[in-house]
Amino acid sequence: MGSTPTLDQFQAYQVAYDYFNRELFDAQLKPCLLNFRGKHKRNMGLFWPRRWMRVDGGVTHEIALNPDVLDRPLADTFSTLVHEMVHQWQQDYATPPRGGYHDREWGTKMLAVGLVPSDTGKPGGKRTGQQMSHYIDPDGLFQKALDRMPADVRLPWLSGGLSAVPKPPSKNKMKVKYTCTCGQTVWGKAEMAVICGECGESFAACG
Repeated sequence: MGSTPTLDQFQAYQVAYDYFNRELFDAQLKPCLLNFRGKHKRNMGLFWPRRWMRVDGGVTHEIALNPDVLDRPLADTFSTLVHEMVHQWQQDYATPPRGGYHDREWGTKMLAVGLVPSDTGKPGGKRTGQQMSHYIDPDGLFQKALDRMPADVRLPWLSGGLSAVPKPPSKNKMKVKYTCTCGQTVWGKAEMAVICGECGESFAACG
């Protein structure tokens, strides 16, 4: 892999795309621009046909994974990649529907590569629709390809788990509330000796 985070991540991304292209699509899919983008966690991935134009001629599609949901099991991340690759296959070799819709043709190809279309992402969901997910067929081609996939085929950089890292307590939460028998209250550092200006008694720490 490369010597920088950018090269490490995108070279690994390309290796994964090439692997599933060979294993599930007979290497039919032409190279496209692989990217990371996402507005919210509901959208795991994105296929954008003819999104990029080369300055000296030519156009290509974009497949993007949502960086906010990369901190998942590898099977989930790569099944999203294959989901979008099915859209690419339909765009180039079949009859693509109107923008964003998941039709029966797309669903049939999903089943062929080992992913089951479902609007809920679980068994029993609708097989077609505008907003669609999928689940993995345990006996399908995707699972078999995943099982024999080389151990080094993975994305080295993950961003989705960063929001779960505990934050240090704020300075305000480090303060302690003190009360006096006359009803006065103050906030201050722990283990402070505070005398009430109203009655001359000592404040007591709460909690």
